[in-house]
Amino acid sequence: MTAQALSLPQANLKMALWQVDADSMSSSELYVWLNDCGLPHEVTIRLHELASYTKKSGNKVLAVGKIVLIKIIEFVKAHPNLATGIALGVAVGLLASSVPIIGPVLAPLAAVLGITVGAIAGHRLDQGYRQVDGIVGVTQDFIQIAQLFFQLLIDVFNAVFRNVITA
Repeated sequence: MTAQALSLPQANLKMALWQVDADSMSSSELYVWLNDCGLPHEVTIRLHELASYTKKSGNKVLAVGKIVLIKIIEFVKAHPNLATGIALGVAVGLLASSVPIIGPVLAPLAAVLGITVGAIAGHRLDQGYRQVDGIVGVTQDFIQIAQLFFQLLIDVFNAVFRNVITA
């Protein structure tokens, strides 16, 4: 798979199309949509703040934050297991860094291996491959367990904090 560099007119057209997508979704619609995804309220607020970031380019104001957020959400929706696998790899790296004395040395290696194996296993699950034996198979099991756990955690937080109003 080879990627071609975009010419300036192609890049401008692509950015204009992305801006149209961003403009078609109002800030309040984006906020409601993030809430409906089941994210905790604090995460929704932070992502909504990201969506409000704009940058001036020439005589146009581009909703860069909203475009980035929409693209990230589209990617995660298209590859949910890959995203979970990468998150598990990052968690492995963070856990390794907490090991006394050798943690700072071990953490970068654990993070690279964890992210790589998690991404491969998640991608295989997204592509519909059957589960395999070995480290990739174990990681696929971890991804499925993590999805169930985090869905439960989201449901619990939503139930507990449903009526809590933050000032």
